[in-house]
Amino acid sequence: MKKKSLSSPSTIKKISGNSAKRKRQRRIHSSKKHRNKRQIQKKRLLPTSNKKKQAHRKRKRVIKEIFLAFFIGSILILLVSFCFVRIVTVSGFGMVPTLREGDKVITKKTSDLERFDLAVFTLGNEKIQVRRIIGMPGETIDYTSDTLYINEQPVDEKFLIDEVNESQRNGRNYTADFTRKTVVIPEQYYFVMGDNRPHATDSRHYGFVAKKNIIGKVIVQLFPVNEFKVF
Repeated sequence: MKKKSLSSPSTIKKISGNSAKRKRQRRIHSSKKHRNKRQIQKKRLLPTSNKKKQAHRKRKRVIKEIFLAFFIGSILILLVSFCFVRIVTVSGFGMVPTLREGDKVITKKTSDLERFDLAVFTLGNEKIQVRRIIGMPGETIDYTSDTLYINEQPVDEKFLIDEVNESQRNGRNYTADFTRKTVVIPEQYYFVMGDNRPHATDSRHYGFVAKKNIIGKVIVQLFPVNEFKVF
């Protein structure tokens, strides 16, 4: 029996057909594999996409809640401020060096006033002043050689140490001597003084300040910013 030559036309055609068939099968397999891969990737992406959308919605909700809380908080602060807190501009130089003319301070309405608080009050002409409470109801006041005496007992004024020392080095008293030993401060009244003792107009000139005229006490120096402080 004769063997077919590999170079015969029929053999070449058969080999070419088989090769083409294998190529088509490979392409089909590759196409299916690629399609399956895309489907798997798509399935994987769907949960991720949903998670992103959920995260985005959550962020929007959180931002909205923060904004709402901030808005409500601001309204509450304004209401509280209107009722209990007030910003006052200092006038005059009676409180130098503690406060100067033009300084902005925050005052708080309170009935709990103590010695050395900075009281904000109105005089008869409705002019607002800031002065330091020195004498409380029921007390007597005396100044001798720059020493404050309350009910004949010495009381330190630490906030004036530098000014007193400087004045005494120059041979002067920072606070001129005076006495109120025979005068008891009435109930619901206070004796106030400016920290600028040589030049301040205070209870030494216009008498006691009624509690009903006191707007509040200074709690914060707001302006100038570089001198911000809490009292």
